Amino acid sequence: MNFADTVSYVWETRGLLLESLGISLLIALGAIIIGFIIGVLLAVIRIAPKTNPIIKVLDWLAQLYITIIRGTPTMVQLLIMYSSILAVFKLMDTNILVPIIAFGINSGAYMAEIIRSGINSVDKGQIEAGRSVGLTWTTTMRKIVIPQAIKVVVPTIFNEIIILVKETSVVSVIALRIGGMQKWDLLGLTSKMAIATPAAYNTFLYTAALLYLVVVLLLTFVQKKIEKKAKRNER
Repeated sequence: MNFADTVSYVWETRGLLLESLGISLLIALGAIIIGFIIGVLLAVIRIAPKTNPIIKVLDWLAQLYITIIRGTPTMVQLLIMYSSILAVFKLMDTNILVPIIAFGINSGAYMAEIIRSGINSVDKGQIEAGRSVGLTWTTTMRKIVIPQAIKVVVPTIFNEIIILVKETSVVSVIALRIGGMQKWDLLGLTSKMAIATPAAYNTFLYTAALLYLVVVLLLTFVQKKIEKKAKRNER
């Protein structure tokens, strides 16, 4: 099979490739939402005044969570989730929640540190001003501090999103099922098609790399647009 034939063969499978890309992006999107929610909660716990034992225990648990997640490989976390912790989803006809939750938990640890750094960058006077007009600490954080912190860390959050999109490629190590049917993420399908047609292996890899690159470039474009809009609003 010459180069032209392999390109033609890959083009014929474009429907499957786009479907698998969609699955990869769905996993990334779900994980980003979960990770952001976890990140905000953990960041607030980390910077909350340690005025009672409950907050102290939650802070210790948050630190332990962040240390474990950041200190272990993503693939290991995914396999643990798939084989034991989220085994109930593994047995279902649709088990795409396994990688979504696994990556969401992973992203949450990184999001927590990103958002915490953003909160710490906000002038302490903002908190004092909120408290001085009668707002509770929680309300001050929710309405004044966190919105400002998010603006500060938008570039870093997008970097985490881009990393997460690329890391979803490790989903290829587990068996995905949607509606009882075998499905593949982008790299999983690439590997499957390459095994079926060894001569087209490199072409499939290049195609997968190109698709990931396009997604990353689009995310980078959106990031720059958001940053420009935020700067205009500040003026």
